[in-house]
Amino acid sequence: MKSIILFFCGIFYASSLALGQANGYYPDILSTYFFQMANANPGYIPKEGIADFNAGYKFRTGAFKDIATFSFSGARFFRTENENTHTLRILINNEQQGPFINTPRAYLNYAYELKVGEESFLYAGTAVGLAGIYYSVMLPDGSLGLGIRYKSISLGLSSYQLLNSEASPMLARFRLARYYQSNFEAEKEYGNDWKLKGYALYRLFPETTDELNVGGSALYSEAFIFGAMYRNLFGLGWFAGFYIDSGKDKLILSFTYNSPVLSRVPGLQNSMEIGLGFRVE
Repeated sequence: MKSIILFFCGIFYASSLALGQANGYYPDILSTYFFQMANANPGYIPKEGIADFNAGYKFRTGAFKDIATFSFSGARFFRTENENTHTLRILINNEQQGPFINTPRAYLNYAYELKVGEESFLYAGTAVGLAGIYYSVMLPDGSLGLGIRYKSISLGLSSYQLLNSEASPMLARFRLARYYQSNFEAEKEYGNDWKLKGYALYRLFPETTDELNVGGSALYSEAFIFGAMYRNLFGLGWFAGFYIDSGKDKLILSFTYNSPVLSRVPGLQNSMEIGLGFRVE
């Protein structure tokens, strides 16, 4: 009798874990996504540099310490004499929703930017790779993005989880459902020392609540950046960062605090992000 009870308890526990995922979008993203714009649009290419590397880690403490998001990207830019750019990039990330639910992902990304005017560029890119469920089931996955950049203004559209891949581990069906994003970025210089930037990311989830992330930052003397962002599903956050210039290359260290202010569920917000980036000129 004891064995039978343990058996059915195990089945119930496994089923509860499998059904715990509310949707198939795995939508978590760093609030300061603009430090890793390839996570917002696989076609995005920065205006400067021949290579860059970026890593970000979002984490909570206390009862929610097992919930975390990690992302990494490494890119090489091949800029031509006519100012077009080819990009090869590796993208790695993982969303950990607890001790049993993880979605590790790895992609190869190619993007191309075409100069179409004196200060106008079109860009497009795609990423293909694998997404895992429980570190055991691997599903094919991909994304597609395109956009336009004019001077210091950039506007893009992208689609993620294009293949709608699905699997049935642990008695439940999981689907990497397709969703869409639009991104906007603008920059304005004031004098010799100040640059102001504005950001917006709209995430369209066909079966759940859409997300809007808007924010702005001020960069002083190409050395210190600070700003704030608001996510309608999460609340208000603040960030700051330092640029370390070696004379040729740049290193950036950033810290973000996602506060419970304006959050729909204050007890679930209150997370932090650490970012590290390196750009080769």
